[in-house]
Amino acid sequence: MMRKPLLILSSLSLLALASCQKDDEKQPNPMPAEPTPVQEANVNFVYTYPNESKGQTFLAKDPKGKLESSRLSLTFEKELRQYAVTTDERIEFLLPQSRQKSGLVGTYTLSSQPDPGQGEVQATYERPFSGTGSFANKYSGNTSVMQGSFTISDYNASRKLLSGSYTFTIRQIRDPFQFLATGSYSDPRRLCDVKCYGTFREIPLQ
Repeated sequence: MMRKPLLILSSLSLLALASCQKDDEKQPNPMPAEPTPVQEANVNFVYTYPNESKGQTFLAKDPKGKLESSRLSLTFEKELRQYAVTTDERIEFLLPQSRQKSGLVGTYTLSSQPDPGQGEVQATYERPFSGTGSFANKYSGNTSVMQGSFTISDYNASRKLLSGSYTFTIRQIRDPFQFLATGSYSDPRRLCDVKCYGTFREIPLQ
């Protein structure tokens, strides 16, 4: 007499288990969380005379890039909170579409004087004049001798995320921390080499 209720309960349990399994199968896999873009920059200054060096490391504020039909651009800025100026330094890279490798991945040469057109990527280092948003001190391969390279190690085309590294040295430029007065006829600032190197990980491209 007890067998029939037991069989009914067992059947109901099996049906419930099968229903749960089907519900689980219907649930889509959760989308992976959006990565946090990271760009760590190192900037060193080595002065010719008097002999002196200094440097700093910073994480870029809101690192970003753009992949346009004509070029790829990346901009990395250091945030400065204690003054009206919100950016203290800027490092930028421009890679023309005509110089891009298949899938973007690869190591690129840098533009440099005396023939900037021979390079593949233009790297720029800038410092703003204190108390303004104007980048009065700007150095690139168009105006200076620059040695180094720019590497894209990974590009996720479906999610438009870029990763890689860079290293470059700008040779014998005028002190980026000093600014000439308007109308100056001579430049008394001492010379220095500026070395920038760093990595960037999963930078979103617009």
